[in-house]
Amino acid sequence: MREITFSKTAKNLIRLLCINGIIVEVLFILRLFIQTNFTLEIESITNLHTFMMSDLNTAIVNGVCLIFFFIFLFVPQHFYIFAIISFLYSFKIILVDTIAKYPIGQLLYLMGTACLVFLGFFRYHRNIKIVITILTNYILIFHNIKFGFDVLLSSLITAIGYNLVFFATLFFAVSLFRFLYIRKNARVWDLSQYPDLTTRDKEWLKQILDEKRYEEIAADSGITVGTLKNRMHQIFNIVGIDDRISLLATYSGYEVKF
Repeated sequence: MREITFSKTAKNLIRLLCINGIIVEVLFILRLFIQTNFTLEIESITNLHTFMMSDLNTAIVNGVCLIFFFIFLFVPQHFYIFAIISFLYSFKIILVDTIAKYPIGQLLYLMGTACLVFLGFFRYHRNIKIVITILTNYILIFHNIKFGFDVLLSSLITAIGYNLVFFATLFFAVSLFRFLYIRKNARVWDLSQYPDLTTRDKEWLKQILDEKRYEEIAADSGITVGTLKNRMHQIFNIVGIDDRISLLATYSGYEVKF
């Protein structure tokens, strides 16, 4: 797993998500107790199967996730905790409640996988890890055969449908953001990459791109037009431009960044 570094704003956003998660978990556990008259129907648990299907098991899963949310609240840089929460809920829903009943179980599995991608889990031995991830998902789903073939078939249809929607949405979203990023950065001319330019040199370049004439720039700077042209010739050499016409042809419409 790679080390993740978040900005202060990103950490605060993660903490906000954690607070929402804590509130939901507390309310969910409280509802479970109220619905079972604070017994969680423990007396009905006789074996592993009834335990897995019981409100007690649900309360334990939500209690563990509540603890993880509290930890994540104070250490938001440990993003793997979010993956644990996602998979924990996903396994519980897929194995106990079935995706046919609660489709969000599949989305939680995909979210947990997305967290692993973000953490760099698939950077090495990618193919085998992808195969294991897919097989694990469908092994969990095929476990639903215990509820009958109809439930299994419905779970498979739901899982495949949600996978299709998730990956199609991801593809178009990534493509859009990539296009916007490239477009935005392609229209920015960062003059800080030229250390030989002075602040006044950069101002002159910006003014030329704003289509100011040499006479106006020279008058505003308190120098002669000849002095300005001589310096501009040096500036053009520094930035790799032949002349004023080439500058306008290459960088017209760009945002100039100092």
